[in-house]
Amino acid sequence: MVRWRAAMVARNQNGIRRRSVSSAALLALLSLTWPGQPAASAASPVGNNSRAARTEATRAIPFDELDADAQRKVNSVLNRTTIYRRLPTQLVECDARYFIFLVRHPEVIVNIWRKMNATEMVLQRKGPESFYASDNAGTISNIEFLYGDHKTHILYCEGTYDGSMTARTIRANCLIILRSEYVRHANGHQYVSNKMDIFLSVKNFGVDLVARAFQNSIGKTTDQNFVETANFVTKLGRTTERNGPGVQRLASQLEELDRETRKKFFDMAGSVYDKATRRNQASADPARVTRARQSQ
Repeated sequence: MVRWRAAMVARNQNGIRRRSVSSAALLALLSLTWPGQPAASAASPVGNNSRAARTEATRAIPFDELDADAQRKVNSVLNRTTIYRRLPTQLVECDARYFIFLVRHPEVIVNIWRKMNATEMVLQRKGPESFYASDNAGTISNIEFLYGDHKTHILYCEGTYDGSMTARTIRANCLIILRSEYVRHANGHQYVSNKMDIFLSVKNFGVDLVARAFQNSIGKTTDQNFVETANFVTKLGRTTERNGPGVQRLASQLEELDRETRKKFFDMAGSVYDKATRRNQASADPARVTRARQSQ
């Protein structure tokens, strides 16, 4: 059971581009990656696949908090990892509660992309912590949150690619670990530092060897996707603070979201906007700073 589910009950309620056959195996990242073509740049931040990073990521998994089924899924990937990658750490400027909402509701971001005509990706919620994803070009995956608290989220993905780029179906499982740290700047703005580790297990014999051979190029593409996604979340956070009513209108137009998620997004946008408005008013009137901080 995902940890945050119990808290929700207590409150009565919280693309990848197919650049080659081997990179198609990264289908499990559909819910977390920017759909646009990554731009090559010598200055682009890069991740790594060092043994030290991999060991740290593995030790950070809260195994004692996972039930038996979640532990089995985690170990099935860890015990047969084809590619490991630590993506470049990303600093996102975003209200902390808003950030957690977007992490736990990735369909919101995907549906905004679809509204922008930026992707053909489909991400549909199947249950409280599970999703179905498709790029409409042969890549499909089932994505599940295994664990979530405000600092750590663990996702498990099972997927296939059965498109024109390969004669046989490619099968892969993926484990995604997102760790976040929160900092409030003196000006009242909140920042989230994000570290993401990916463990990919390709099930097809032969394809896994190809994936290892091209893991550096695959890794660079994934790095850039993560960077672009982080930038998008920052832009969405800033836009919401400056024009909450506009984001609420957008929320009302995301008809592919279920009604409950759409309402949560609407309410969250209003809350973020109201908080930013109070902060801006307080900065203009120093006598109100203490009251504004207490209200947050």
